[in-house]
Amino acid sequence: MREKTLAALATVDDPELGIDIVSLGLVRRLDIGDGTIDVELMMTTPTCPLGSLIGENARAAVERAAGAGWTVSVAIDKVTVWSPELADPAVRSRFERQPSRFEAAVSKFAAGLFGR
Repeated sequence: MREKTLAALATVDDPELGIDIVSLGLVRRLDIGDGTIDVELMMTTPTCPLGSLIGENARAAVERAAGAGWTVSVAIDKVTVWSPELADPAVRSRFERQPSRFEAAVSKFAAGLFGR
């Protein structure tokens, strides 16, 4: 059931980023008991205005995947601070700082100057 639940959560995107909440590393806790599934999510920012929507979408996705007889609850952790290090490596690169055009030009100039 754990894999099925994570697959369901992976269908839920952060609307602003267009990346699923599992790949972003937003699933803090997943507890599966007798007929219950409890999920705790964090947001990319603690004050995310879309947190309730993401939580509701996550609950609905897990309920669909689990089927009848399961009680699903989703809580939003508004204290923990997210960082790109929590995301999958493929997603992490989207958050890495890119050099400015000025920095790139200086780097190119220096490489030409010093033969690199």
